[in-house]
Amino acid sequence: MQLKPITAIAVLLLVAASLLVAGCTSNNTSTNNQTPNASTATHDAFLENYLAAYKNNTYADKNAKITVWETTWINSTSVQLLDTIINKTANRTWSYDETLIVFPTTQDATNYLNAMNKTAYSLASTQYEHKGAYYNVTGHAPQIYKYYVWNEGNPFNISEYKQHVIFQFDNLVDVYTAKSLS
Repeated sequence: MQLKPITAIAVLLLVAASLLVAGCTSNNTSTNNQTPNASTATHDAFLENYLAAYKNNTYADKNAKITVWETTWINSTSVQLLDTIINKTANRTWSYDETLIVFPTTQDATNYLNAMNKTAYSLASTQYEHKGAYYNVTGHAPQIYKYYVWNEGNPFNISEYKQHVIFQFDNLVDVYTAKSLS
């Protein structure tokens, strides 16, 4: 007679085990311990604000028509931006492939920039001369501003011309390649 309670417990344990194996129950704590990927990670708030201001400024330019604006987050502090813009004044279409990275400090951004191979680049400016997206987000010009450029190929032959640019705005680095499509 004492076997019945033990048998009942064994049967209940077998039923519970089979439900777990079948996937009919879930362990809610396991989802909290997963490492977020680029699509589910929390994005850096400054970089999100910068991208929004950059997009607003670009769309507000009456001499430009944006035909493509696609962002892909690489991780929480970097994003790839693919955009295509028609310059109405010059009647030229440009395709841009940008990577924007925000660093914890300006020194970290400077270290990253200094480690890049800039052999073909020229330092075009260290003076932030306009109130662009960075100014719109922070309310001030960057204390550290560097603008490097490398023009590859013949600018009068669109099939072989590319412009490579590196910007540093304090702790933000923007690296892009622009290609004239027409």
